[in-house]
Amino acid sequence: MVDLEPTAMEQAWADLAPPRWVDSARAIYELLPFQRYRQLPFVDVPYDPRREEHWADASRIADFASCLRDGPSTVLDVGPGDGWPSIPLAAERPEALVVGLEPAPRRTRVCLENARRLEISNARFVTGDATAVPLADESVDLVTASYSLEESADPRRAMHELRRVLRPGGVLRIAYQRWELPESELESIALLEGASGLLFQYARRVQQPSVERRFTLLVRNSGLAAELHRDALIASADAPRVLGETRLEGEFGQELLTQLAPFALDSLAVELRRWTTDELIADLDAARFSEVWGTLHSGERGRAYGRERIASTSGGAAGAGDKPVDLEEFAALSREIGERAAATDGAGMVTARR
Repeated sequence: MVDLEPTAMEQAWADLAPPRWVDSARAIYELLPFQRYRQLPFVDVPYDPRREEHWADASRIADFASCLRDGPSTVLDVGPGDGWPSIPLAAERPEALVVGLEPAPRRTRVCLENARRLEISNARFVTGDATAVPLADESVDLVTASYSLEESADPRRAMHELRRVLRPGGVLRIAYQRWELPESELESIALLEGASGLLFQYARRVQQPSVERRFTLLVRNSGLAAELHRDALIASADAPRVLGETRLEGEFGQELLTQLAPFALDSLAVELRRWTTDELIADLDAARFSEVWGTLHSGERGRAYGRERIASTSGGAAGAGDKPVDLEEFAALSREIGERAAATDGAGMVTARR
């Protein structure tokens, strides 16, 4: 672990609910019933050109698909969560076999259920971590990692494993959390519904060294614990936000932890490696990939384009808007955005060639 002076909240957690330090699969993803509230484009809901996040995700699928050679091929998708990008990528490239490697058993089960429901027969899912990939040497044409490599138990070791299973000339395509925080250090909390109880999470994000610590308290989903959790969730709706979560302050910190700790069913913590673009490229170079370079982020490009098109179809001051985008045009445009972004130098995503 990185040697950091504990925050007041970390010290309170150690005193009130001493956590077990585990990997992210057990500390976070195994506890969630679903990801993104069952709103994954293509996987949970059909593509909708009126939603900018669908432009973002469809463009990234096109990006990943553009890294594949023509004809039969094998893709390893690291950490697909509930089946993204594995399932839409398998649908986009039916001649390819897509293997999703998911460290959380609950997520693996959801992936399998989603693939069966959508009748995607060329997607397979196995439980395991990227530090020990259950595939032969030089057996994979493309590895995709969408905000998942940094969740591995040991990202640097995982890089060597992913290089091992790639064929010569094969590609590792990475989307990652670019560690460019608005402040040198941030603290936040989240209140979530878990698969077997209610979750209270505390996150500490540090710019340098590039690290995130996340603590999770699992409490009963009934009685006073449920009331406290519900009241805090309601109050947090009006609180300041940071990086999609509630900024830690006042009643949402040690006070709430003190109230919930007596009802704890489990207390878990994980430390996660994060990267700036330069740090990620340096680590991939150290893992002996032959070429490593940054590109534009296809999802960000797709989202920006989608936002403009959605606004244009809603009409301007005169009430006259462009013709709405149909699914055929949506597919063609998002494919062009994804392919162009993947081929354009930048700092949003990273490609590493074996």
